[in-house]
Amino acid sequence: MMPQIRQCLRENLQVIWLFVLAAVISLGWFFLDGDVGVNFSDEGYLWYGTHAMRAGQVPMRDFQGYDPGRYCWTTAWSYVLGDGLVPMRLACTLFGILGVTAGLLCARRLSRHPLFLVCMGLMLCAWMHPRYKLFEQTIALLAVYAGVLLLEKPALRRHFAVGVFGGLSAFFGRNHGAYHVFVFSLLIGYAAWGKGWGTWCSRSAAWAAGLLVGYLPHLLMFVAIPGYFGSFIAGLHELAAKGTNLATDVMWPWLVTPDFTGIAYVAKFFEGTFYVLLLLFLALAALRLVFLGRAGRESCPVLIAAFCVTLAYSHYVFSRPDVVHLAHDGPTMVLGVVALGFTLGRAGLFLVPVLTVASFIGNLHQYGATFEFLSDAKSLFTIEVAGHPMVNSRERTQILIAAKKLARDLAKPDESIWFIPNFPGMYPYVGRKSPTKQIYFIYPATPPEERAILTEIEGAKVQWVMMHDYALDGRDELRFRNGYPMVFAHLQKKFGLVKMDDLPSDIVVLHRLTAPAESRATSEATPTQSVP
Repeated sequence: MMPQIRQCLRENLQVIWLFVLAAVISLGWFFLDGDVGVNFSDEGYLWYGTHAMRAGQVPMRDFQGYDPGRYCWTTAWSYVLGDGLVPMRLACTLFGILGVTAGLLCARRLSRHPLFLVCMGLMLCAWMHPRYKLFEQTIALLAVYAGVLLLEKPALRRHFAVGVFGGLSAFFGRNHGAYHVFVFSLLIGYAAWGKGWGTWCSRSAAWAAGLLVGYLPHLLMFVAIPGYFGSFIAGLHELAAKGTNLATDVMWPWLVTPDFTGIAYVAKFFEGTFYVLLLLFLALAALRLVFLGRAGRESCPVLIAAFCVTLAYSHYVFSRPDVVHLAHDGPTMVLGVVALGFTLGRAGLFLVPVLTVASFIGNLHQYGATFEFLSDAKSLFTIEVAGHPMVNSRERTQILIAAKKLARDLAKPDESIWFIPNFPGMYPYVGRKSPTKQIYFIYPATPPEERAILTEIEGAKVQWVMMHDYALDGRDELRFRNGYPMVFAHLQKKFGLVKMDDLPSDIVVLHRLTAPAESRATSEATPTQSVP
């Protein structure tokens, strides 16, 4: 009995040690550059939803947003840490610690050498960027660990627990729910292979029951919140019609152009190399698992779980192959490559330092510390964002100053401001609410969608507009004026251009012509010409 107790204590102490290791690296990195840069668009999308949920609004029903899980996390932490952008990043980092810990718990099955585990922690953390996307990497790493636990001991209670995890994953993102079903259908089928249909059915039933329990918070929202289920279904229809992401070309390493120079070229080359490595890993891991046979595969649950999860999440990577989406699959991929190396002996140990360095280089321009280090000190400015000093480029600082001036000095407190097309983060920054349900305008709209937007902005009596009319991904058809021609024509007719100093040339501020501002509007705020 006593040896068992001592063994249990040793196991738990190592789990605690790995959690502390993950926390030290993750939090240390956060304190290094958690106050650098402001992402108005994707990060602002999460920040807006956090503020909206604090105000009692419901994602998808009241505002364009993700599935509710991540907002529940960031909103809950906002009551502890504050509702600014930097505290939200810290909340995301705390979630990311769970993913890094899960990855380390898998890695210790390969080797328990402290130096190996420290290197693995650094390598996993290299992929845990940008912070507002850490939900993706974390859930993927947790899925690998859940798969390992299931393969090591496929008891019914573990199938149920894995199902609960899958239901909660879907609460954080419907894509995670879909990937979970794909991954664990494979793993449950593999674990039950040769044990009879009864075993497979009982395990699948336990897993399905767990899925139902884990998804219960969302099911309760469907029932208890009027109009929410209809909005959720409408979101699924929109997803089916427009896709998950705007597609781009894969930046294979041999396609990196001379437009990138110096360290930027090296980083882009390594990014492209990881797309190749992803495909090579999936192919080589599949061959290796076939070669090992059933008996050999029993000893490599980390490889099997990492292979299945990486295969599922590769859909997300190639739906929009850029470094941000590559990072969603990066941690599970490198963990799987190391596990593959260990099936060949000690090769996995030699792969770790190489992959760690390559991971840092491939993600180099994801890091705020890189931006701060490579920038000329004269081009960096510190500006307060929701109560926290943040370091930004000159251009972004100018935009933030203009948005604050617009909300504080030009627009009256009761006058509605519309930030388009990719400025959702401006609303919590200036303390305003979006006049439209849609807060992020990427996909070209249909005429009925445009008419609905026009109804909203007129109903909200929008007086001011800050518009960034740029070609997303270099595609002219994705400019706001081309994707929303009816809305743009309405702005040309009803609004005039306001002169504001030091704004980038592709950003304009507009003011409604038919209801000019009164005393609070300075002479600069008087419309000077029609919208270009």
